[in-house]
Amino acid sequence: MTPDPDLVNRAAGGDHAAFHLLVERHRTMVYRVAYQFASNHHDAEDITQEVFIKVYRSLDKFRQDAQLTSWMYRIAMNACIDHKRRQSPAGAAPFGEEAEFKMLNTPEEAPGPEDRAYAGELGEVLEQEIQRLPPGQRVVFIMRHHQGLKLGEIAESLGLAEGTVKRQLHAAVHRLRQALTVANVTTGGQA
Repeated sequence: MTPDPDLVNRAAGGDHAAFHLLVERHRTMVYRVAYQFASNHHDAEDITQEVFIKVYRSLDKFRQDAQLTSWMYRIAMNACIDHKRRQSPAGAAPFGEEAEFKMLNTPEEAPGPEDRAYAGELGEVLEQEIQRLPPGQRVVFIMRHHQGLKLGEIAESLGLAEGTVKRQLHAAVHRLRQALTVANVTTGGQA
């Protein structure tokens, strides 16, 4: 298998087959990011196509000491944010100020049928609320909790300071907790 840096060099020199190999190799990752952000196939396809157009036009600017997947991930996240801004031009600013937050996960016993049904309802509410987050918070939350990336990886991919990523994650979790608390009260679930 040809390494990514070799394909990038060849594609930057006009080798369309090399670029096609890069697209084939990384399309699934880009589409997955776009779909998790847009929540529908049509928009995810549009975003994916936009990402690879931007990648093609920027191949000569790619730093060979950087990781190609991080670079593409950053382009994908920026394309997702741009897509959202085009859909709602009066959207909230992507980055606000909040205190640092560390999420604690504690293991619990296997849920019973009622708990599973309730968890399904909350899962739906959670997904709806994730889509309502300001773009910067949504991006960081998705990268951390859907993609499983570490804070440093998210910071590098988005070109942000790690502290900014932590603040965005904290703000997102805070908003989501509030929404789930309201959902818990309105659905009559247990805390």
